[in-house]
Amino acid sequence: MEDIPILRDIVVLLAVSVPISIVLTRMGIHTIVGFLLTGVLIGPHGLGLVTDLEDVEMLAQIGIVLLLFTVGIEFSFAKMFQIKKESTLGGGLQILLTTGAVVLAGYIIHQPFSVSLLVGFIIALSSSAIVLKLLIDRGDINTTHGILSFGILLFQDICVVIMVMIIQAMGTNSAELSLFNILKASGKAVVTILIILVAVSYMMPRVFYHVVRLRNREVFILTIVLACLGTAWLTSLAGLSLAIGAFIAGLVISESDYSNQVVAEVLPFRDTFSSLFFISIGMLLEIDYFIYHVHWLLLLSIGVILLKTTILTSISTILGYSIRIALIVGLNLSQIGEFSFILLKMGQDYGMLTDGLYQTILSVTIMTMAVTPFICRWSGELSMKIGLYLGRTGIHYELEAENIPSNHVMIVGYGLNGRNLARVLKETGIEYLVIDMNTDRVRQAKKEGHPAFFGDASFPEILRAMGVERAKMIVVAISDPVSTRRIVKTARTLNTAISIIVRTRYLREVEDLYRLGANQVIPEEFETSVEIFARVLRDYRVPGNIIQNQIDLIRQEGYAMLRNPSLSRDERLASLVSVLEKGITDTFYVDEKSHVAGKTLSQLNLRKITGTTVIAIIRKGTARTNPPADFRIERGDILVLLGSHAELNSAFELLKGKTSG
Repeated sequence: MEDIPILRDIVVLLAVSVPISIVLTRMGIHTIVGFLLTGVLIGPHGLGLVTDLEDVEMLAQIGIVLLLFTVGIEFSFAKMFQIKKESTLGGGLQILLTTGAVVLAGYIIHQPFSVSLLVGFIIALSSSAIVLKLLIDRGDINTTHGILSFGILLFQDICVVIMVMIIQAMGTNSAELSLFNILKASGKAVVTILIILVAVSYMMPRVFYHVVRLRNREVFILTIVLACLGTAWLTSLAGLSLAIGAFIAGLVISESDYSNQVVAEVLPFRDTFSSLFFISIGMLLEIDYFIYHVHWLLLLSIGVILLKTTILTSISTILGYSIRIALIVGLNLSQIGEFSFILLKMGQDYGMLTDGLYQTILSVTIMTMAVTPFICRWSGELSMKIGLYLGRTGIHYELEAENIPSNHVMIVGYGLNGRNLARVLKETGIEYLVIDMNTDRVRQAKKEGHPAFFGDASFPEILRAMGVERAKMIVVAISDPVSTRRIVKTARTLNTAISIIVRTRYLREVEDLYRLGANQVIPEEFETSVEIFARVLRDYRVPGNIIQNQIDLIRQEGYAMLRNPSLSRDERLASLVSVLEKGITDTFYVDEKSHVAGKTLSQLNLRKITGTTVIAIIRKGTARTNPPADFRIERGDILVLLGSHAELNSAFELLKGKTSG
């Protein structure tokens, strides 16, 4: 019988990793942690199910290449420019300060500079895979802390390439290590990369253009693999790492018209091979070392989390964010990330790390990643409590509020909805003010002539300073669910008569917001469905007044339906159908030939025959509402009818069915 050892190893990897990942996913823990635990269990230091690491590491190297390839594709210069402050200042300062702190600690304990710098790079990186997935799952990716976190993570991912170059320069010049030699090697690498980048940028778009014209998916996928692995191979011939070549290939494709399709084709391969990479890293963890040093490893993990949280929180406050937002970002990004494993592996290959130091960093990385889902889950509430405590001690924002009006509208958040509302209120002359935690947005609002102030509206002191006790209405138009609930509850406590309108992204938050005191909750998901519904009817040439009446009914009945969680899916569907079948209005013109002219409403008897009600009669531009039964209809009148679709159809048949002879 034919024996393929690598096939057996892959089957063992998948057979163990799948159930572990399922269990951890149900516990809210990222699958990367599951892959790492799989490696620990089945590796040579665990159960010993897989002992030959060379074949697995070969597949893992492909995973690294594809990982950096997709990072290059997803890198967008336009996106980087949009969040330039968060990316360059936030991410740059975080990497600089974290690495600097580790290098200083290494100097104190007499570690070589190259080792300290490598460890600093490893600790500085956070986990984009885990944090971004958690933000997306929780609906926080478009919140203030989500945008800031994304900007910092984006910059970190790009810096991985630079870190790889520096480590490679240190590793290949270890015998004559000096700052000059490192800079010289790095400069040579940059020149080589630029040459390869120009050559690939010239060739690759032309190749893809001709391939796409074939409309053959198989050839397209083969071309993607060729572009990725081929460029990686070219950089390896130039003495650089495979990962840098893959990043260059992805970077070139990212600026082309084919980037989205390439990502869609590569993702399954990347996820498969990168999972093997994380499993192979887990195999390297020595369980005996971990158990024997677990108390020190636990202290180091806590130290890393505290260090990164402190640095990130400080940087975020320097960038102008509130202490609460800064703490959320600091806690969420306090772990060591997946790209650190690449640097860790390079350090081991170049002999820069001793076995003990390697095992220590590996263990701390796995531990910080494992606790990240729990930290992210509680970061919002914890930061809120700390923020409130610091607020009571006087460490909060200095408001610029002067001459706050009365009976005004408070707009919390100057995003798209906040801007539109502020513009309308300004044109109509209604008193209002804007409050936002983003200094750039506050500056933009002031530039556009709006009374805008910087502050976190989730704090009672801020709402009082904005005159919440004498305001008529507060509109909460932010994407932070924790802060939104806090604002609604606080505003209702401070002013029981204020009208609270809240925009929320998800239907599941509607009931909680009403319970906390909101008067109106507008879920974006529901409004999107209403807009789709209206456009479908419009394309079918349904009259505008019917569409508007249907929209009004769906909003009125639908919101009430959403606030009743006891309804089952079928009951909700039946309720929605009943809403669609409810009454609408339409009009009927009484022309010269109509048999209706000269008859009274009681003689027509429309309500008894068809179920339709005449709610108004328009005569010579004047409307007579609720006309009596003896009201006589004349030629030229317009009857305003109320009824369901079926009732109105019957009424029109009756009204048009006979003519005066």
